[in-house]
Amino acid sequence: MILITGAKGLLGQEFVHRIPATEVLSPSKEELDITSWHSLQNYVRGKKIDFIINCAADRYAEIIQEHPGQSRAVSIDGPRNLAEFARDNGAALIHFSTDYVFDGKSNIPYKEQDPTGPLSAYAQLKRLGEEAVLKAGGTVLVIRTAWLFSAYGKDFVKTIRSLAQKNKEIRVVFDQVGSPCYAGDLARWVVGILPQIKSGTREIYHLTNEGVCSWYDLAYLTVKGFGLATQVVPIHTHEYPQKAIRPHYSVLDKSKIKRDFNLQLRHYSEGLNECIQQILRNEME
Repeated sequence: MILITGAKGLLGQEFVHRIPATEVLSPSKEELDITSWHSLQNYVRGKKIDFIINCAADRYAEIIQEHPGQSRAVSIDGPRNLAEFARDNGAALIHFSTDYVFDGKSNIPYKEQDPTGPLSAYAQLKRLGEEAVLKAGGTVLVIRTAWLFSAYGKDFVKTIRSLAQKNKEIRVVFDQVGSPCYAGDLARWVVGILPQIKSGTREIYHLTNEGVCSWYDLAYLTVKGFGLATQVVPIHTHEYPQKAIRPHYSVLDKSKIKRDFNLQLRHYSEGLNECIQQILRNEME
């Protein structure tokens, strides 16, 4: 049985749609509070869980920058609880982290062993969450991903579409560069590697779609993908001030996960096209 935490979120919903209902547990926040050991024990009692996929997270870096203490429980304490439960019950934990753990000063893709340098409270908490689950022991995969977009939940793609529908021109940062990831692809790849995870494995992996772009490029392709005529204008980061500092370059090297699990990754543009079509289908239902 696979337990998915944060199942109502952007990434969690992608997993739920890709795993047979008979094989998945997808509790709501009311049913399972991962920050409470008591709640976790009550929920899992009598259930045989083989894998925990932790999609529970605070994603809004601007809010976290102003109120980091409010996110500490879900970013660190909750993942630690899940890791300790997994360790004690023979389950494997898949925990997601972010490209933002790096400082962006590199000009070549970051590898898993490269030194981290979080620039924001969000990134610092995500790095501490990585350390917490790995320290707990057992079988743990920390998967750093980046720039997630999905057919479900609030994300960059749907935000850009909404802005483009209301404005003749939108301005988007072009000097932040990374590797976008379609959450549907991420979920599919992770589900595919579950049977290959060896007991006792404790590793960090990088996983996104192939390809490199700026937020401007992703916005441009999104506008075109939805068939909108809005002009997308590139701007510098300083022209769009934010409280949480983002790295200017956070491209992730995926060589390790491709080698260890024989993964074939597709370009983010293919994932974006599928995502757009799924959004349109969802609206028709």
